[in-house]
Amino acid sequence: MTREPKPPWLRLLCPPGNLAKLEAQRCEGCGRWVVSCRQGVWESWDPGIITGQNLTVAIILERPLTRIQWIPGLRQAQLEDVCGRYGITPDGQYLSLHDCKFAPISHTPYKPPRQPRRPGKPFPINIKPTKQETKEFERIWNMPLDELKHLNVGERT
Repeated sequence: MTREPKPPWLRLLCPPGNLAKLEAQRCEGCGRWVVSCRQGVWESWDPGIITGQNLTVAIILERPLTRIQWIPGLRQAQLEDVCGRYGITPDGQYLSLHDCKFAPISHTPYKPPRQPRRPGKPFPINIKPTKQETKEFERIWNMPLDELKHLNVGERT
């Protein structure tokens, strides 16, 4: 029997030195990869992300779940336990408690949410360059690259 390789996306969920104390390791009982939470009560979770229809399956099978909360400032995940079907939201991402005798509900890899981009300052539309600024821009724009390199070196010193 061959052992499954470590899923490469586990490094996103369990980076070294994360504050939630999540570790990717093999289960000592069955040899499958699990996400081990070493904070408070040590628990092991199947690494497949549960969302959508898989969430319905997990509720029907009464598998304990934990929600993955992404902390944008730290760019890390933390786990937040839910109680049965209460506290479950349809748009959340969950892990199910690992049990060696059951197959994992999901094998979906984890993808952290995209970091929202802060909007930039609006570009002012009332800019009126002077004739001298326009001539200086045209001179630099039309300058050969070799001369431009020397110009930049001379200005830095």
